[in-house]
Amino acid sequence: GSHTITYDYTDGNGCSGSASDDIEVFDLPTVTFTALDELCIDAGVQMVLGTGVPPGGVYSGPGVTDGGDGLMYNFDPAAAGVGIHTITYSYDDTNGCTGTFSDDVEVFDLPAVMFTGPADQCIDAIAQTGLGGGTPTGGVYSGSGVSDDGNGATYSFAPAKAGVGVHTITYDYTDAKG
Repeated sequence: GSHTITYDYTDGNGCSGSASDDIEVFDLPTVTFTALDELCIDAGVQMVLGTGVPPGGVYSGPGVTDGGDGLMYNFDPAAAGVGIHTITYSYDDTNGCTGTFSDDVEVFDLPAVMFTGPADQCIDAIAQTGLGGGTPTGGVYSGSGVSDDGNGATYSFAPAKAGVGVHTITYDYTDAKG
């Protein structure tokens, strides 16, 4: 609001004088933005940092870059790295007052996944049942000649189905964080 500041002075003779001036104090702008959900590190660049209110502000934080137009900003979880990161939206109003809003986004690491593939096979070898051992458990095997044993937990590899050549067997696992 508007405030009056007064300076009063009395000299040694008892004479006094005063001067007054008004000063206006501006409130900070109210600033918000829609925060990102939690992300896996391999989620790719998120081009969604542009919902800040009022529009025309600037985003900052680890992994945040300008989309090239000064209005839309991107967040790259791989550039930010694994962990909790604070993204801040700042807006300067016409009075020169700056409002900011911050929120955290968590970037999750990928689960460590591994398995031991079957040994090299001749084309006429019987199907290798019980393909398993992938860690963490609960993943899915895929590739040429790979099929589910019907229980969703073990898989088979059939050399005749795969055909002659080198084949890649993949073990995919998705953790509780997606």
